[in-house]
Amino acid sequence: MPPVAFLRPNAAEQSQLRRKVDDKLRAKKAKDKVDAAERKRKRDLEKERIAAIEEELAAKRAKREESPFKKAFEDARQSPEDMERDQVCNEYLDRGAMLGRSGYNDRDSVKQLCGDKGIRVFDGDLRMWGTKSHEHLTKLMQSYLWAPFGVPEHWHERLLELAAERTASLHLATEATNMVKREATMAISPEESARIAAERERAQRAAQLREWYTPPTEEELGEVRTLKLDAADFLNQTQALTELGPIVGLSPEGRVLRWLGIEVCGARCKYERDPSYWDESFMSAVEEGARAEAVRKLKSMVRT
Repeated sequence: MPPVAFLRPNAAEQSQLRRKVDDKLRAKKAKDKVDAAERKRKRDLEKERIAAIEEELAAKRAKREESPFKKAFEDARQSPEDMERDQVCNEYLDRGAMLGRSGYNDRDSVKQLCGDKGIRVFDGDLRMWGTKSHEHLTKLMQSYLWAPFGVPEHWHERLLELAAERTASLHLATEATNMVKREATMAISPEESARIAAERERAQRAAQLREWYTPPTEEELGEVRTLKLDAADFLNQTQALTELGPIVGLSPEGRVLRWLGIEVCGARCKYERDPSYWDESFMSAVEEGARAEAVRKLKSMVRT
């Protein structure tokens, strides 16, 4: 027997050692899976956090940069009755305490729906319950036990819409503020900072386009379809072209057609002092050629 033979493990010991190695490998694989799942969860949470922050920042920037011409355009599209309705509803929502009428027998339920102390309001002179929260205002109105004081019944639906918008904005602003505070305590690499800045810019652009969006008319849809420019992706890309002029007040289709019309008009103007200007068939051919050239030019601008 060799001198070191007694140190060599026997078959049973070798089997036991192999089991230990296998157990360690299985434990390591299981831990790797758990760690990978945890890393993925953190990445997903980070994406959601960044998206919420960027959406809020984009909405604030879009609101700051909102054109007065857009507001005037929207006001002009509203009827006087709608303008009065929105004014009354917004004035009601701006109050520190939003009061309403309710039955005496429903006082306990209404009191609970008004919210906790500090949010709940009771006006002793008017004998009315109310709330300072737009979220609780929605709950009160949807209970049908309470009706807002000073807002006609046929405007209640619009009041609910405006209250819901304010509630959603408040929740988003609160969440974004909390996330910004958390983000301030985190160390971000230059690469991550650049990526966040790029995503924020895209989100701001998307928010502006949503804010400025005007639906196309049937006539506009028909014209772009005839010109084979009706692809949704193509129209979305044209929104980034400054050559097409202002966005506010026009649908993407209308903006494209306006630019094509300007190009065609420019081609016509070249013949203003030419006798052929009064030749209808000749000018019709000029317009068709100019329109085809403008379509080709537009497609090349989108591709670049």
